Amino acid sequence: MSNKKNNLELTEIFMAKAGKHGWDRCFHGTIRRETDADGNPVVFGKIKVLDGYIIAKAKDQWILGEKLDEMVLMILDYGLHSDAGVTSTVAGFECLLN
Repeated sequence: MSNKKNNLELTEIFMAKAGKHGWDRCFHGTIRRETDADGNPVVFGKIKVLDGYIIAKAKDQWILGEKLDEMVLMILDYGLHSDAGVTSTVAGFECLLN
């Protein structure tokens, strides 16, 4: 039986910030909640920071928030995205080797 209401997708807005008092360095994105193969909850987060994205996965939104906050600090204060790193051409696409 088909029900059009089942096509509804909920999106939660999530925030990552650099430092405890970094309200001027806040970035917003989305989180998605799923369950793994064993039925355990998993939360995925994707936030745009400057010209790139940070993506993380955790068992709950609190751990996810800590991971995303740390990645924002690494990008803004330690230049995580400043070096493209080593790439290799695979099937006609440039792929980052990390």
